[in-house]
Amino acid sequence: MRLAVAGVILSAILSAQAPANRSQVAGTITAVDAGGNKLTLKSDKGEDVTVTTTARTLLLKMPPGETDPKKGAKITLGGLAAGDRAVVVPAADSTDPKNMDARAVLVMSKSDVASLQQRDVDDWKKRGTTGNVTGIDASAKTVTIKAGSRTFTVKPSDKTTFFRYAPDSAHFSDAKPSSFAEIKDGDQMRVLGNRSEDGATILAEKIVSGSFRQIAATISAVDPAKGELTVRDLASKATMTIKIVPDTTMKKLPEQMAAMLARRYSPAAQQGAGGGGGGRGPGGGRGGDVGQMLDNLPPLPLADLKKGDAIMVSTTQGTDATHATGIMLLAGVEPLLTASPNATRDLMSGWSLGGGGGEGGQ
Repeated sequence: MRLAVAGVILSAILSAQAPANRSQVAGTITAVDAGGNKLTLKSDKGEDVTVTTTARTLLLKMPPGETDPKKGAKITLGGLAAGDRAVVVPAADSTDPKNMDARAVLVMSKSDVASLQQRDVDDWKKRGTTGNVTGIDASAKTVTIKAGSRTFTVKPSDKTTFFRYAPDSAHFSDAKPSSFAEIKDGDQMRVLGNRSEDGATILAEKIVSGSFRQIAATISAVDPAKGELTVRDLASKATMTIKIVPDTTMKKLPEQMAAMLARRYSPAAQQGAGGGGGGRGPGGGRGGDVGQMLDNLPPLPLADLKKGDAIMVSTTQGTDATHATGIMLLAGVEPLLTASPNATRDLMSGWSLGGGGGEGGQ
């Protein structure tokens, strides 16, 4: 979850303490003026906020992952530093959201945030599964996802937390709290949870879903200055512009790997895999599967792409069908597109959003 981890945890801590009409602000501390009893932070919404403290302000340092405020240790303003994460509860009479007097400030140190982030990333690598939603059973409250050649039943519980990606972002920090009812057929879903003994069911602890486009296309033009690709969707024949941003994961398959994957994603190989719970499919397993293989490839510079190249790309759903932001792009895919009409869906659905193993993160 990257920096969002600390914000979510600290916000949860404060939810029981702060009255509903007080708007908490979560963010990263950018400066501390202990002498002036002030600190500034960059909120998770990207706004600069000046926070003033008094002798009555409660300042607590929270241990990583701890949700009980009684476990927090009282600190002074001088004990805070740039890079620390903070959630601020404004005083009752504080009305300016960018210049607030603080009733309470709960802090997690920069090093503790990093430790928590790494723990979270490692957990998603170990127990996370990414796939496309192929079925929803509202009465049983289960979801079926296809990850590579494998099919899983995702079973939430009353304790499962749901999030939904924003239309124009694959960042978990932009995702909003959601519910089972918002999950849609065709969504890309990331699930954290243990699998059943037969491997066919995932007991979901966290679910992050969203609508993304996965397309195979040929490049019509490359504009490195603007960071844009003009492409022709091979399925719809439509032309669209894909914005390449610093967070876009771009890789190119070596010829040998492309040929190997073409064999694995061929209809005959997929039929042989059976999609059941036994064995590990090419895109839905854990460490060592295709997703990790793709992550380990070197980054592909935009300038290395050229007109006529075939690519597979996952993009945001966006609000304009002709424009989207690239999340993951894979070049060198001609053998796969020749081998299977479903290769784009099957391969890209098993590659974690934004690459890597953390939650949405980017």
